[in-house]
Amino acid sequence: MPVKPFHHIGLIEILEEQLWLAFTNSGICASKFKETTTLKSFKKQLKEKTGNSFLKVDSLPEEIEDGINQWQLKGYSSKLQFDISTYSSFKQKVWKSCSLIPFGETATYSKIAIDIHHPKAQRAVGSALGANPIPLLIPCHRVIRNDRSAGEYAYGSRLKELLLERESYAKVLD
Repeated sequence: MPVKPFHHIGLIEILEEQLWLAFTNSGICASKFKETTTLKSFKKQLKEKTGNSFLKVDSLPEEIEDGINQWQLKGYSSKLQFDISTYSSFKQKVWKSCSLIPFGETATYSKIAIDIHHPKAQRAVGSALGANPIPLLIPCHRVIRNDRSAGEYAYGSRLKELLLERESYAKVLD
């Protein structure tokens, strides 16, 4: 018997901030910091994007909590699953490629474009990264400009710089 699809939102603390996580039975599909949006607004955005109503739950599934804990310790998690199937194949390729950038390392927009076989699509790569619905967990902060400057980030370039510093420091401690 097939599993009935569900659409939920839970709240988790990550990097000492409260983060709304939207998830389905296929994985995490969106996130927003609580300080930047209300639950009502986040639900409305999700409804407009997916056509589905998301219900708030009091706790996240154990596999998501375990994955988040692993991500906070190591900067990545093999336990986290993402539901990004409603996005274009180009965006999915960009996000998959940036998910392969090792913790504590970076890649340029140009390198991502080459990796996904669209070598002249650096700007499109930047646009795809800007549309990343899960920017902390699909690590688009690891993608930087060719001149090695941080570039833009969904949560602001200052947070991008802090995340990169955090990973660089943590990698040295390993």
